[in-house]
Amino acid sequence: MPGRREAQAAVARRRAQHFALYRNEDEPDQQDELHVGGSEARTLGPWSSARQLAEGRGAAAAAREAKILESARAAKAAAADAAALEWQPRRDPTLGPRPGARVASLVAICVDLVVAHLVDVDTLWGMPDVIKARLSAAAAGARKLTPAALALFTDGEPSELVLSECSQLEPAVLAPALANASGEQLERLELGMCGRGFGDDTAATLAGVGPLPVLRSLRLGGAYRLTDAGLAPLLRRAPMLEALALPQCSRLDGAFLVALPGSLRALDLAECRGVGKDALLAALAQAPNVAELALDGNPEVDDAALAAIAQACPHLRRLSVANCAGVGEAGLAAAARALPSLTALVADDCGRAGDAALLALAEACPRLEEVSLRRCARVGDAGMAALAAGCALRRLRLPGCHMLGAAAVLPLAGPRGVHLEELDVSWCRGIPEEALGRLVDACPALTCLTLFGCSQVTGRFLHGHASEHLRVIGAQAQKAPALSAARAVLAA
Repeated sequence: MPGRREAQAAVARRRAQHFALYRNEDEPDQQDELHVGGSEARTLGPWSSARQLAEGRGAAAAAREAKILESARAAKAAAADAAALEWQPRRDPTLGPRPGARVASLVAICVDLVVAHLVDVDTLWGMPDVIKARLSAAAAGARKLTPAALALFTDGEPSELVLSECSQLEPAVLAPALANASGEQLERLELGMCGRGFGDDTAATLAGVGPLPVLRSLRLGGAYRLTDAGLAPLLRRAPMLEALALPQCSRLDGAFLVALPGSLRALDLAECRGVGKDALLAALAQAPNVAELALDGNPEVDDAALAAIAQACPHLRRLSVANCAGVGEAGLAAAARALPSLTALVADDCGRAGDAALLALAEACPRLEEVSLRRCARVGDAGMAALAAGCALRRLRLPGCHMLGAAAVLPLAGPRGVHLEELDVSWCRGIPEEALGRLVDACPALTCLTLFGCSQVTGRFLHGHASEHLRVIGAQAQKAPALSAARAVLAA
């Protein structure tokens, strides 16, 4: 019988060990089977776990009590915030939308009429160049820029030629038309989506006509066939050039920058990803009077490059570094300290920019009027409050900054908020409509408010705010959420 007793004792020891330290015998490779318990849950068996839970009832009760107290404090704080944001509509919301029909200006009606019947127009001879530029832009936008229509705007050596949509124009059509328009009177030449017709050959044709002594503004949008070799001779023909815009010219590598005239004041290289920062810095060092600079989407523009650019252009007033992934708080803060005259900053999709950059801007750039921070998720209430208090903002675009709350927009309703004209807080659902109501009532100059994706906005704000000239974009009247209605009933 000793063998039987020993066998039973061995079974008892194994079972005791199992309840003290659990291990799955069916899966020997699984050493740390999870059981209930505290910090030692990976080593305790059912018996030890039960003992630990029983002994920890006091601590668990204290933790629950602390959680309840914290929830009560949070509810009290929310009630205090709601009381502070109390806002009463100045217009009866039940009246519905305000009359939205606006009569177009007589000039706009005439432009639309001429563009609609452009095929019947024989000549625009004698018409002022300002009106012709507006007609050409409208015709290009309506995709009615045929070769015959193009001749209407290029005859007679105009002083302005604005064609916002040239995607249908072949080089054989665009080159002679530009040569016909070029002359000693041409001051403004702007071509949009001209990649199909404006390449090196067209640039050579335009440069071969002769000098452009009074050309001050040149824009070649989307000229993906244009290279540095074709652009440089054209720039040398325009010694008085002040504004050069080359957005989405993908074949440029920066060699043309040596041909920039000393009179240059504005340079737009948005989405010119081939332009290196070394060539850019060398060119800006020779053009210290540049006041407007756009470097959107350039992968070489990081914090260090931005700081160096700001040092090279101390008179910069408008800066755009949208979609520059290497730009963060350090670069924006360095630019702010080096550019006290800055009036406009576009840093859309710079995900590493946050409150520290806004605090630096508020302190160093008191003339700042326009700020765009689309999808800068780190921007919070503290940074926006400092910016609103330190700058007289006119245009503020913050779509996708989901961390913003009432504390971000209420400072705009203060004394310096009287200058605010445009505000975009799309997808900022943490901003209650009461805060928006107080803002609109306190900002008489506000004419445009964009609220795409703001599901918290109801008809109470949309139809009850005080401004009669405010245009709200992207928001529709919605019924108050059922949960809010239930809370109102309980509060009453």
